[in-house]
Amino acid sequence: MESTIEITLGHIQLLARHLDPYNFRGRIVVILMELGIPTKQAGFEYLKKAIELQYEDPTRALSKDMYLEVCSCYNQYSEWAIEMAIRKVIKTAWTNGSQQAWDWYFSYDGQPITNKPTNSEFISRIAYILEIWQECKITKGGLQ
Repeated sequence: MESTIEITLGHIQLLARHLDPYNFRGRIVVILMELGIPTKQAGFEYLKKAIELQYEDPTRALSKDMYLEVCSCYNQYSEWAIEMAIRKVIKTAWTNGSQQAWDWYFSYDGQPITNKPTNSEFISRIAYILEIWQECKITKGGLQ
């Protein structure tokens, strides 16, 4: 039986064939879209930025400070509104998105995910997957 990370990396390899390997934001967008995150809602952009921030500094605390930082990037006035927008798009994707994609990205030890991840869990997991992706030096042709 393949480990969860092997399954995830195999899936990322398939996605990588359709992406410019140097387009970091493109990688985030593909993952979010595959999970079913609605692209037309503001939470999509906020979530994308939060993942970027977490990827840039994995030791960053996923707290109100991160939402405040996202707030400043989008000239918003309320970190609470940012948090709620992110929560809403994750919930929408959890309800309407591909269960198979959720299992690829969020299952542990091959067990399907049964509970919607929190904002912090979601952001840190996707940032971690991107970190692995970078370390594996994925190119258009696959893992190298």
